[in-house]
Amino acid sequence: MGGTEKQLSLLVASLNPNVFRPIVVQLGPQSHENTSDTTENIKLFHFPTKKIYNLHGLNQIRKLVNLAKDEQVDIIHTFFEKSEVMGWLVKKMAGIPVWVTSRRDLGFKRKEIYDRIFRISSRDCDKCVANCIAVKEQTLENEGLPEEKVEVIYNGMDFSPYKQAYNGYALRKELGINDQTSLAGMIANFNFEIKGHQYFIEAAKRILEQEGNVEFILVGDGALRKRFEKLSEELGIRQKVHFLGKRNDIPAILSNLNVSVLCSTNEGFSNVILESMASGKPVVATKVGGSPEMVKEDITGHLVPSANSSALADAIINVLNDPNRAVAMGIEGRKLAQERFSVYAMVKQYERLYKSLISEHHVI
Repeated sequence: MGGTEKQLSLLVASLNPNVFRPIVVQLGPQSHENTSDTTENIKLFHFPTKKIYNLHGLNQIRKLVNLAKDEQVDIIHTFFEKSEVMGWLVKKMAGIPVWVTSRRDLGFKRKEIYDRIFRISSRDCDKCVANCIAVKEQTLENEGLPEEKVEVIYNGMDFSPYKQAYNGYALRKELGINDQTSLAGMIANFNFEIKGHQYFIEAAKRILEQEGNVEFILVGDGALRKRFEKLSEELGIRQKVHFLGKRNDIPAILSNLNVSVLCSTNEGFSNVILESMASGKPVVATKVGGSPEMVKEDITGHLVPSANSSALADAIINVLNDPNRAVAMGIEGRKLAQERFSVYAMVKQYERLYKSLISEHHVI
């Protein structure tokens, strides 16, 4: 699952079951046929939809309308482009009282057709939830919504996996790196240029010219991976840069790092930064999107300009050369994450929002 799916999963699993009856509908294409299932108090449905505007897509919308009526749905909350369009139509056709939509990123991969549709559809929503101030500001600018219609609710973090005591040297042992070697890591898929892998690798080259006792890890996979493996070879640092692929032990990996890096050129609200803070690690991130809302300069880490490998290298060296300060930054980061970005805080804000909208529509 991606970041948004994880947030949705946390939300529906944590809503007060005495007040809310969550129904989750997955639209993503899968090989299996339509199914429905129930997990505890959450009903799960799968209506795979590749295209909206064909006979199959229109039939899926009809099914959603029937489902909404059968289940007597009071609130529809949509995530992603396809669900926004289908949800908008289902709200109108099924007479659903409340529609909440979402903006989860800065729209870097959104097709232009959806931008045009959003400028029309979002006018009908009761509330648009942005996951950070930066996303809210862009939404207001691009879609022309009144400011009171867009509300910021930050992502919530499940801290339980990060409270466990991990062996901070397990990954080093796996890779043959001794515990005296500094380790800088970046967790990001290789699907999009915007993640800035190029600048991380270029920064690694600069750092190794000044600091010999440091190595680098890249966690994630995707179509661009081979290109950046080749770049590390061309720069003569391949033996110092470890490409780990997709991993399921992120908390354990983070426990091995001296500094966690995210150098995106475009970013909404990064769950990786939250995970790094929850792990008590100092963060070096680019000053884009919602990152400055999490990383506090020289308190929980450092912020640098995007697409600037020199500034990125300097900030990483700054952290590695002052281990006591790095530990203090990690402690502050964990404290900030627990105070502002807990699942409890997120869910309570959503519950308050849902209740207020239901009250406004006089739904009983």
